[in-house]
Amino acid sequence: MIVLEEWYTVGELAEKTGIAEPTLRRYITKFHPYFVSKGGNRAKKYKGTAIPILVRIKALYDAGYETAGLADVIRREFPVIINDNKHSETEESQSAAVLATTEDVTELKKVLTEVNQKLAKQEEFNALLIQKLEDQNRFIKKALENPSPLFLEKKTDEEEAAKPAKESKKGFWNRFFK
Repeated sequence: MIVLEEWYTVGELAEKTGIAEPTLRRYITKFHPYFVSKGGNRAKKYKGTAIPILVRIKALYDAGYETAGLADVIRREFPVIINDNKHSETEESQSAAVLATTEDVTELKKVLTEVNQKLAKQEEFNALLIQKLEDQNRFIKKALENPSPLFLEKKTDEEEAAKPAKESKKGFWNRFFK
């Protein structure tokens, strides 16, 4: 199933967010790195991801934040959109890489710590396994160099038991003519 991205004009964003159009334009101008847009000046549309950003900006201003402090909060909560500037004004602006938020970085650090712990346990297990294999290898070499007398006796018993079996395997006519 293909999900179409929704794009909104400034007027549509004003209706969805309840923020006046001039105020929206000011927010978009001050915090432009957080918005993906397409189209020209009059027909410019913004991706649906703009709505939560605009609502958060308004809430922070309403809470008494200054622009500098608000910018720090927005930077931590939303990814910056990097434009490659290869598109003309009338073409859709594609977002290049999206930078990770501090929450993303924290989650990545947590995952890497877990992976490192598991890797350390695996290395410890591998070292023990290699030690056991080396011990077994030494034991087998020693057994082959100095075979035990019980092993030799059993081997000779098996060889003697196999001799009559070889004779009985002679063909039908060989039994009559020796």
